[in-house]
Amino acid sequence: MDPTRERDRRRILRLFAPYRWRLGAVLFLIVVSAGIASLQPFLLRDVLDKGLFKHNTTLLTELVLAMIAIATATAAFSVWQTYQSNVVGQRVMHDLRAAVYRRLQRMSLAFFTRTRTGEVQSRIANDIGGVQNVVTSTATSIASNVTTVVSVIVAMVVLDWRLAAFSLGVLPFFVWMTRRVGRERQRIAGERQGRLADMS
Repeated sequence: MDPTRERDRRRILRLFAPYRWRLGAVLFLIVVSAGIASLQPFLLRDVLDKGLFKHNTTLLTELVLAMIAIATATAAFSVWQTYQSNVVGQRVMHDLRAAVYRRLQRMSLAFFTRTRTGEVQSRIANDIGGVQNVVTSTATSIASNVTTVVSVIVAMVVLDWRLAAFSLGVLPFFVWMTRRVGRERQRIAGERQGRLADMS
């Protein structure tokens, strides 16, 4: 592994270490929410097969109420998870800005002579803001998407293994497309960062 990347990884872990319990709570909420949401297809199947087609209004009412309860619980978990991830993002951003400010105070005058003012401002304003986006958006989205995919695959296999096999067969194409879009977005973000530094 690249020593520079390994050193950066350790620094990032140190930043998030004080908030590991909150991050654990966020991960727990994501997993629970995905697990609960995966019950919806089974309830819908019973609504159609056992409720509507058999004219069982009592069971139909119970199943619909269960679906409403699951949707409500999923929404509540999502709100709480978003709140917790935003708290972590804001606190990590505060700690990082304070550390950068202390570091700048220790830098020599030669550093500020060599470095453009706009570049320093861009690092503080945009790069640190990107850390918050990683916590509140990127990382939580990855965790949520992974758990959702796993729960959906399990539900599909249980419901119909043939449908699951077909879906998994076309999945690599969408993964390839997503990676292409991701690389293009990364390139555009790098160009944007450089232009912001030039403008400042």
